[in-house]
Amino acid sequence: MLSKGQILAIVIIILSINSYSQDIKTIRLKDEKISYAVKTFRISAVVDDRKDTSQIGSVRTGLMASKLQTLNLEGGAGSSILRYIRKNLTQNDSASPMVLHISTLLAEETGRAGMKSSNELTMELALYHDGKKMVEFSGGGSAESTGDASKLIEELIRGSLAKILEQFDEWWSRNKSFYLGQKKNRTIHVEVAMDQDEEGNDFISYSPKRPLTLEDFKGHPDHVPTTAAVTSSLVSLKYSSFLTMDNEIIVDVSVVAYFNKSKSWCRADSRNPETLAHEQRHFDLSAVKACELVDTIRQFQFSIDNFAAELDRLHRAKQIELDRLQDLYDEESKHGTGSGTQQKWNLLIDARLKQLNCFHT
Repeated sequence: MLSKGQILAIVIIILSINSYSQDIKTIRLKDEKISYAVKTFRISAVVDDRKDTSQIGSVRTGLMASKLQTLNLEGGAGSSILRYIRKNLTQNDSASPMVLHISTLLAEETGRAGMKSSNELTMELALYHDGKKMVEFSGGGSAESTGDASKLIEELIRGSLAKILEQFDEWWSRNKSFYLGQKKNRTIHVEVAMDQDEEGNDFISYSPKRPLTLEDFKGHPDHVPTTAAVTSSLVSLKYSSFLTMDNEIIVDVSVVAYFNKSKSWCRADSRNPETLAHEQRHFDLSAVKACELVDTIRQFQFSIDNFAAELDRLHRAKQIELDRLQDLYDEESKHGTGSGTQQKWNLLIDARLKQLNCFHT
């Protein structure tokens, strides 16, 4: 049997519990159909991300609105909003499932004059898809009341929720293809082309329509008298890349064989058709390696994460081949003085360019 002291303690505890429960005013979102029908997504869950989920602010209640009381949605904000959405929002069951996250939900009194109080609602909701935050919108509003403001707060919550859901729907309709495209396995497509018919103050890009002239050799001869002329020609590679909405990396590669005017020279006593013909073949060899590089790139299987390094490696390899080929050409043709071997190289180079067929004429 309980003593009087024990009974008194229990009564005090019960009164304390009742007092606490009465200090929190709960409101239920009114079941009223949202006029806007969501078309592009459906809400599968609601998550309350706020640090304090036990309340959504405070409101004036009681006689003469004299009491400032803690306010919460029935069952908690997350459960209450999910129940309301499921019952009052027209959704497409086959649309993309989304999780609605509550970032901010706060009702607070911003001013009071006599019996009139000013109340403000702040709401921030985020949309998540497959665990990833897509976008966040904010809403809310303000209202004045001369009594219990909880009804006005409830209307502001429903109105803000409806507006944000409509904004979500419009945003997702514009961005859905991009975000869903990112879920696909990323692919890569490399396009390569040969640049030609370009000429600047110091360079000439290779073209069968534009053979070299002696006036193109603008550099200063070196101090080795046995060398009649030098042709400076290289294979250049440039690229740009971008990601499409279908999650495909497009790489645009440009290859060019070019002649450098200021680094190419010809001695005054060697400025003749024979020397020019020999030097033209040096430029032709650069064109051959440029064409081979284009073919190699077209056949290569590039990786998504390392395509830039792979392009650089292929380019360097072709340039090394070109340097060795230029040396071999000079050695066998005796720098153009061996008529038989020079003719042999002329035929080989012409045949290779015709076989590669990468320049328009």
